[in-house]
Amino acid sequence: MQTLDQKEKQNIRIICLAAQMMLENGGETYRVEETAMRMAGGLGLEDVNVVAFPTSIFVNVDGRSRIRRITRRGTNTSRLARINDVSRRVEHGELNADEAETALNAIANDPGWRLSTLIVAYGVSAASFALLFGGTPGSLLAALAVGMLVQAVQPLFAHMAMGTLLFNFCGGFLTALLCQIASHVVSYGNVNAAIIGGIMPLLTGLLMTTAVRDTMYGDLISGIARALEALLLAACVALGVYVGLKTAIMTGGLPL
Repeated sequence: MQTLDQKEKQNIRIICLAAQMMLENGGETYRVEETAMRMAGGLGLEDVNVVAFPTSIFVNVDGRSRIRRITRRGTNTSRLARINDVSRRVEHGELNADEAETALNAIANDPGWRLSTLIVAYGVSAASFALLFGGTPGSLLAALAVGMLVQAVQPLFAHMAMGTLLFNFCGGFLTALLCQIASHVVSYGNVNAAIIGGIMPLLTGLLMTTAVRDTMYGDLISGIARALEALLLAACVALGVYVGLKTAIMTGGLPL
């Protein structure tokens, strides 16, 4: 049977785990803090303070402090919804500490969508954007094929220190280069629409939206940090497209 001290440590661990997972999967700072506070109330903790930043989480419960460093960030709204559901159930007394920790660990260990599903989804998204920006059926097919290829190479960057930045650069580079070379081999219509469609899934609209929401809620540091991250990622895509177009010109893949 757990002692009071062990239970308090477990409760703090649960709160930190939920907050960390929300930050890693794209949750807004205010939502992370709100979720942690809701869970603390449901677990019977008092005198709780939670401060979240995009790269770290600080939790203090009655003099006990815990810090978690956030080194991996992305966007997974499905996980956010599942974590939010667990926090609500804890708040309403439907889950105890052990059940909540088991549920959070199950979410953390869930591998998510298969790579094949992500490849198809990326390709369909790119093709849809190509059509939206005035592309021809040929542009749609080019964006579909190139988009699937770009997503297929994404796992190569997953464990790199600057993997997201490098992937965005390489994604923009491959999209521009391959779309131009394909148009040189087979004239399929609007090349620009195919390139734009191919890079749209790489852009950071949701991250910028999160930055604006953090800023509006008064979390200025988090808002500025997320906005800078979004701009940097977008700049990497733009630089990749530029280098891809230049490479296409030098290799003769750009039609006159």
